[in-house]
Amino acid sequence: MNLRESATALPALTTIFALILTLGAMQAHAVDSLQTSHNKSPEPIHLAQQDMTPQDIEKFDDIKKAARQDRVEKTAKKDATGNDPRVFSNKWMPYYRSTELENGVKQQDLTAFGTFRFSKRVGMFYELPLAQYRDLSDVPGVPAGTDAIGLGDIDIKFLWRPKATDWTFGEGGKKSGSLLLGTDYVLPTATDDALGGNALLFAPIVGFVWDMPLHGFIAMLNLYYFDVYKEDSAPDTSRFVGRWFYMQPLTKPGPWYGGLYLMPELQPIYDFETDDFSSWLGLEFGKMFAPGRIGYIKPGWGLEKSELFDRDFTFEVGFRWFF
Repeated sequence: MNLRESATALPALTTIFALILTLGAMQAHAVDSLQTSHNKSPEPIHLAQQDMTPQDIEKFDDIKKAARQDRVEKTAKKDATGNDPRVFSNKWMPYYRSTELENGVKQQDLTAFGTFRFSKRVGMFYELPLAQYRDLSDVPGVPAGTDAIGLGDIDIKFLWRPKATDWTFGEGGKKSGSLLLGTDYVLPTATDDALGGNALLFAPIVGFVWDMPLHGFIAMLNLYYFDVYKEDSAPDTSRFVGRWFYMQPLTKPGPWYGGLYLMPELQPIYDFETDDFSSWLGLEFGKMFAPGRIGYIKPGWGLEKSELFDRDFTFEVGFRWFF
């Protein structure tokens, strides 16, 4: 099977995958709501191998599993910057972004971004465009003064952190990692054709997050977008997008210079319709001003720009409130 035939088959497979994820997330949410939280790690037990009965071995395995889950949950609760996708908490994160595309389009966005916690393992991420402005004056062949202002497309993501796929590693199992599964929906809510894609897009999400030394972590979210519904004028969509982060705290919270962090983000993008690859790199630099109050700036640059709509330069500034 060649690459284009594989891309044609992917939408059907990912739709089935999405149904499985949705049912799994609903089940995980129901199970989590019935579980009792554990505040203390169980004490390790030391048993002589020759004295262990099958019941003792089963009990010992259960204790080890409980200890592993306790370490994973403690790591998740330390997400003071609000960047760890393993953590589902209620946050409000408005941001402003300025973007220049390769074809000369200049765009300004004011977006309400936030998260909603269904349980400690299931959450929703939303991006609501409050205002968007596009200046098309520098696009070749477009009359000077051509622009558009209004609302853009809404993006809603659901993520699920299955309990069975959490793991620990390192000396004494002090570090943890998680597999994330989810779905992404891009809704065609733009008030002007120039501000949106005129298509309902869907993407399954598979992600991996694991701890790094010095209280950092790596997150690799992988999405495959395809169009579920579109206008006749809209192009076909079959695109892979990676969102790969490395978050590193720079100073401890506390003093006036405390709570600083750096988080580079790499986005590799492959368009199956045009067989084009592009990539973008953003550098987020943030500071915690108080517990649950974080500000950041994030410049970004297009590294590999194979299409006219690829980003050339972006600049973002935002704030996060935990509530």
